[in-house]
Amino acid sequence: MKGVLAVLVVGLLGGGVAAVAVRKSAPENTIVHEQTTQPPVTETVIVPPAGQTLVSGTLQSFSADGADAGPIPTPFAINAVERGAVRNATVEGAIINGQRKTIYWYAGQPLPVSGTGGALDLGPAHVDADVHGVTWSLTGTSSFKPGSYRFGSSVAVGSAGLATPEDNGIAFTADDHTVMTATDGVVIHFDAPALKVDGPGTVRLTGSFTLRTASGTRTATTLTMASGPFRVTLAPGAGGVTVNAILQGPITAK
Repeated sequence: MKGVLAVLVVGLLGGGVAAVAVRKSAPENTIVHEQTTQPPVTETVIVPPAGQTLVSGTLQSFSADGADAGPIPTPFAINAVERGAVRNATVEGAIINGQRKTIYWYAGQPLPVSGTGGALDLGPAHVDADVHGVTWSLTGTSSFKPGSYRFGSSVAVGSAGLATPEDNGIAFTADDHTVMTATDGVVIHFDAPALKVDGPGTVRLTGSFTLRTASGTRTATTLTMASGPFRVTLAPGAGGVTVNAILQGPITAK
């Protein structure tokens, strides 16, 4: 058997590699393999317009006034910061057995709300969030979206005069005229710290943040915007709660 002598020539061409293998048994056949140079990695840096701040980082706490996340779908539970008659909620215009009724909840225990296709529209509201979850304030008037609902704990129901206790809760239908009025301290809490809200309003954040403006980038641990449009997104992760926000207005950062 005749031996085959192979000569391998390797050259570096501008970051690429060219290999030429020449076989003496077939000098007329030259095999060339080329590896092209990879394009450089580029990073897009977004420079916000004047007056706008882009915020990213890890959250400790967040609160906002005038925050809007859209209607809150069922199921959820209405609760009170403190138990007692000083905290309460009233649902007016609820349809029960074909008649409009008023439902009273006196905050003696949490009020589970279930239903089919239903949601509670808070409109712009106060919201707080941290690693323990998201809490919406129901202070004032909000509206039930048309649908079927059930309150799962003790309430009272009436249309005129003395209300009748319903210890096992009550089912009702809501339409465009069904509204809820709640005192200060009545809330809805969700354990998951996931949130996406828009405003205009007031924003306050604490944590570890990178702030990017038209003039450059800096870091901060506290951030406040007294008034202005905003969009804030919170997402839980292995390293904590991440925040990405767009704030349009004067901010105070430390």
